[in-house]
Amino acid sequence: MPKTVQFTQGSIIFFEGDKDSNIYILQSGAVALKSRDLETGVQISEQVRIGEFFGVKSALAHMPSLVTASVLVNSVVVTMTVSEFEKLFSSKQAITEKMLRVFSKSLRDIHRKTEDFLKSGFVAISPEVGMLSVAQAFFNDEQYKSCVDVLTRISQINSNPSNKADIEKLYREAKRRVDSSRTGRAAFVSDPAPSTATGLAVNQFSLPAFDRFTKKYSRGDVIISEFEPGETFYLIKYGEVQICKCIKDQNKSLDILTSGSFFGEMAILDNSQRSASCVARTDVACLEFNKANFKALVLSNPQIVMNLLKIFTKRIYDQYRQFKIILIKDVPVRVCDVFLMYDELQGTASRNDDDNPKRKFNISVNDIASWAAVSQQVAHEELSKLMDRGKIEIFEGYIVVKNIHDMRRIVDNYYMKIEALNKSQQQ
Repeated sequence: MPKTVQFTQGSIIFFEGDKDSNIYILQSGAVALKSRDLETGVQISEQVRIGEFFGVKSALAHMPSLVTASVLVNSVVVTMTVSEFEKLFSSKQAITEKMLRVFSKSLRDIHRKTEDFLKSGFVAISPEVGMLSVAQAFFNDEQYKSCVDVLTRISQINSNPSNKADIEKLYREAKRRVDSSRTGRAAFVSDPAPSTATGLAVNQFSLPAFDRFTKKYSRGDVIISEFEPGETFYLIKYGEVQICKCIKDQNKSLDILTSGSFFGEMAILDNSQRSASCVARTDVACLEFNKANFKALVLSNPQIVMNLLKIFTKRIYDQYRQFKIILIKDVPVRVCDVFLMYDELQGTASRNDDDNPKRKFNISVNDIASWAAVSQQVAHEELSKLMDRGKIEIFEGYIVVKNIHDMRRIVDNYYMKIEALNKSQQQ
């Protein structure tokens, strides 16, 4: 059962970095959630209103908290476990829908911060301009079928776009290469580890009534293009879907979703452009729903809503982690932190295994370049330096890190120097 706990002024309910499995509701008093902006280092403080939840993201994602909860005046807080939260509130549609919208906004805010930092102008780009850049990125990666799919979608959105000549020129060349090879390079040959997000039991949707919602795609088909208007969302019945984002004319691989996973729901919740592209990595079957279906089939189903909340919290933490990497000014340290991120994705980062610190990651030079937001040439140079120093071994399709603790020491030393520099500047 949920418990009522009293906190005195000045106390801390949980610190940033704590793994707290509880969810809280402020019953009376005042609590502030404090953190530091990753980019500027400026402290951010957000006050919790009476009756509001806090600690939800870290509890549902089973991840360390991104904020510190400080008690401003004597307060009374209701605390509950995740299972208690699910039992009491998963059927409260107004509450869960509000949480989904808040989480959607949080995720989109991190996306936009990433875009702004990389100077790609996400907010101001029109659909036809943005989608042309996505198509060009697919073309550059020799994924000609995906390129043609995106260009075809532009004409469906706007029959007379301002960049029509550029679209038609790229379309002709991509179509010629598709027709001549009938293959093109398979989408994302080297991929990150598949998502560990909690999926849904697909048999929930196996009734004949759902057959009319089924859409099938072949390998390389673009299901969603970044920058196009969002009017539908999807649940994967079988197959794998690659999530990617176009940054500086390069498609950055974000995740692989498998059976039971949702995608496309962000645009449904906040009526905005698609924030990423979704490509069939294998033959795929999806259930396609529109906004009306979303409320009728998703928000009214407590089990689906809870899984969707957990998916959102995981994506927020993943995007936060990726943004943290690209903020590192020292490129060699960025590359080391990419390996640490993959260690976290594989679930091996938390184990104390000094006797076996070797790690194998199914990634390529291209993946390292994408995550570290550097060119392939720069990534190759940095990886070559690590290989010359005996830190890594590079093979076709995977990289072996001989001692993951070496990577952690390099990254930790970087942050210690930054912290020392900040302190000296404040004195």
